[in-house]
Amino acid sequence: MIKHIATVVGVGLAVAFVAVFFIGRTETKHLTEVAPRVGMSYDDLMAMGPRVATQTGATLGTSRHVVYLLACSGQASKSTLEIQAVQASAMAKAQRLSDREAVVAVLAQAGRGASSGSLKGC
Repeated sequence: MIKHIATVVGVGLAVAFVAVFFIGRTETKHLTEVAPRVGMSYDDLMAMGPRVATQTGATLGTSRHVVYLLACSGQASKSTLEIQAVQASAMAKAQRLSDREAVVAVLAQAGRGASSGSLKGC
């Protein structure tokens, strides 16, 4: 009898965990929604990730996430996005920063007055 109760409690906890995970997730924007902010297409942004990874030695995931965060922030432009992405990816790799921290630092260096709040929803 105790095994059955423990099983039911375990399954209940697992279901509660899954429910909290999906309810508590923040809404993120898809790349197709973010691309127009910098005057680029989805394909242009997707092609930028591998170029940045090749130039910096950072992982493809880091490079793509940095490109996404810069585009989503709305503080990068079409002409500066790749340069800033290279800087942020290199900084993330060299200083072992998170992608978000590296993007905030690069935008701050550019004089955009960025903070982690400017990446909210990204």
